[in-house]
Amino acid sequence: MAKNSGKCYELILNYNCNARCLFCSQGGFDKSRNAPFAAIARNIYAARKAGYGRLGLTGGEPLIRPDILKVIALGKSVGFDFIRVQTNGIKLADAAFCAGLVKAGLTFCKFSFTTDREKDHDALTGAPGAFKKALAGLGHLRRLKIRVGTNILVNRRNYRRLPEIIKFFLERGITNFVVIYPVYTGAMAANAGKLGVSLPQCAPHFLRAVRTMEAAGLPGEILFLNTPPCFISGRESLAIGLDAFNTVVTDPDGKRTDLDAGADAAKVKGPPCRRCALAGKCRGADRNYVKLFGWNGFAPVKAPGRPGDIPAAGRVFLSDNERCLVEILRLKKEASTREALRLSKKIVLCRDCSDGNAVMNSAARLTQKGLVKSRFSRGTYYWSLARPYAEIEKWL
Repeated sequence: MAKNSGKCYELILNYNCNARCLFCSQGGFDKSRNAPFAAIARNIYAARKAGYGRLGLTGGEPLIRPDILKVIALGKSVGFDFIRVQTNGIKLADAAFCAGLVKAGLTFCKFSFTTDREKDHDALTGAPGAFKKALAGLGHLRRLKIRVGTNILVNRRNYRRLPEIIKFFLERGITNFVVIYPVYTGAMAANAGKLGVSLPQCAPHFLRAVRTMEAAGLPGEILFLNTPPCFISGRESLAIGLDAFNTVVTDPDGKRTDLDAGADAAKVKGPPCRRCALAGKCRGADRNYVKLFGWNGFAPVKAPGRPGDIPAAGRVFLSDNERCLVEILRLKKEASTREALRLSKKIVLCRDCSDGNAVMNSAARLTQKGLVKSRFSRGTYYWSLARPYAEIEKWL
């Protein structure tokens, strides 16, 4: 079981959807292709038997499946304690449905908010009312205390406002962001003239978004997908894909793709890549992007940088791991690192408390934010809340 315990098994449950996103990379896919439950069940059992520790469910829009609660419950019953769904959030306007998802075993909901502006979001998703419904769903799930995050698909309508969008969702409880640069296939390829924006145009706004997260005390809680690291200068480590994806994806027809084995197929490298310090790790640029925009703005990375560690100024925001530790210290007034690890298994908010380093890092950040204090005795650190829980609860 331990062989694949850090890997995610991703199931594309369907291609049909209750939105018509202008940027959808699956825009040309056959919407009738929906995986039968029997095949889903076989894949879930096989993945768990193979030792996969995480289960991801996506689409299309997975939440429109009538059997979605059954799918999630099966994942939980076979032993997955991390079950993530990727959704546009429209179905989550129903509070009872949200409660059912959590009861079935959902632990992480990844939204697809494109912006903080209702009119723009609804136009981009092709679904009137989508923003209000998804925002209501976010509130429901936050009250149920499960993990939430969002992908922000970059396009011409939102790229200049990334910091403002992030601030909006920070205030509503999302502290985990993935900024996705689009791949120019499907609907996004058809709408490239209206929505396309080049990486050099985006780069300064990417860095503004990073600095926004650093100022919020969340330096590592923003990542960039489909973005070559040279466009997040000084923060190159935030580019997804430099390390292994550790994800296998199975589509509705049963075709299985290892993202690490297949990640290079759509990528090409150009002259700027030859002298880059990350040439051995970076896969290059998407070939469709190069056809549209060329190699303008690409530059060799000389010395990769990491997120800055800027103390929070103003309101305090907490990462999922930090929220998890606060909840532990609510239950136990003082806990050692080992005790925190044990108790974290019962808290859905916990993202990766798999070793003492995760607890120590969370405790250090909470100490920096003035929310946790430590005591060292006989070679062991003990942690406790530095303020009453009632004062901290408004940040959770």
